[in-house]
Amino acid sequence: MLRRRTLLSMPMFAGLAATARAQGTDWAKVVETANRQGHLNILHNTPPPMGDLWLAEFNKAFPAISVEATRLGSSELMQRFNTEYGAGASQNDVLITLWDDSLAKWQQDGWLRSFVPPEAAAFPDRYKRDNQIYTIQLIRSTLVSNKSRVREADAPKEWADCFDPKWKDKFGMDPPWRSVAIQEMLAVWDQLGIKDVPQRLKANGVRFFNGSAGVIQAVIRGDIQIAAVIDPPVISALADGAPVRVVYPASAIPSIATVTMLPAKAPHPEVGMVFLNWAMSEVGQQTLVDIVGATVIRPGTKPPKLVPGLEGQKIVLSTEVLTPAKQTAMVNEWRSVFGLQ
Repeated sequence: MLRRRTLLSMPMFAGLAATARAQGTDWAKVVETANRQGHLNILHNTPPPMGDLWLAEFNKAFPAISVEATRLGSSELMQRFNTEYGAGASQNDVLITLWDDSLAKWQQDGWLRSFVPPEAAAFPDRYKRDNQIYTIQLIRSTLVSNKSRVREADAPKEWADCFDPKWKDKFGMDPPWRSVAIQEMLAVWDQLGIKDVPQRLKANGVRFFNGSAGVIQAVIRGDIQIAAVIDPPVISALADGAPVRVVYPASAIPSIATVTMLPAKAPHPEVGMVFLNWAMSEVGQQTLVDIVGATVIRPGTKPPKLVPGLEGQKIVLSTEVLTPAKQTAMVNEWRSVFGLQ
């Protein structure tokens, strides 16, 4: 049974000793304890209805465990968790969100459980952080164009193509002062040797839109002809039959991790362990691909139907190029160039 949470109750922390014994020992006992606990509280920001459909697959795999899900935006989710742990514990067994530097502080403060799921062995090391934070999916930056207005031969294939004068007043993006994904993309551009970006894009008439969904809708309407945008709204547009094409540049693909972690103190610790292991399993990863449509981490998983998988792509993670100081300097520069001080 999958339920959206409407009222949170104070957790009881029975089973923590059992969790300590189960860590690295008998997985069958962990599953047995989880089935007895019988309830998963999960806090996530996977867009509806895909998130609910994916969680329902876990419930099918473990019918003795009911699922109560609360979906919040990333900022609200982090605020909720901060408030919970400020009171001494989490009311949730699992968290799923996009990577943010707040997660590193949670680690330092001892708020996250160290746990190595059996299925983690299949994942490359770069997607596992200190046995506490596991990447299960990537949000990738892409180049998109309107197929009705841009010929295949003219469509941009690389990031540097965005600066071509032929795209004057026809290129759009989310503004970097409101998007970490765009900040990462710009950091990758800098690594590729693309300099003076805000000045050059301003001169070429870049247009800003409200969020990635607003960007892709502007491409579909023809308000702009090309855009740099993360791939979830692109995948949705392709599924709807919209006249857009998508390119993942060969030079580098900026990517933000969708990560899963377990609170150190949670009401149903073994249930959280079982869910995390399932989310990293072949079945959990493949159902995530099939339902959400985006790429996942586990090698050997079949790629999405509408966009390419990770094989052969040069993935650059946000943690590899961004720091808080760099983000602040970037935002200040863009605000100055565009007169938004």
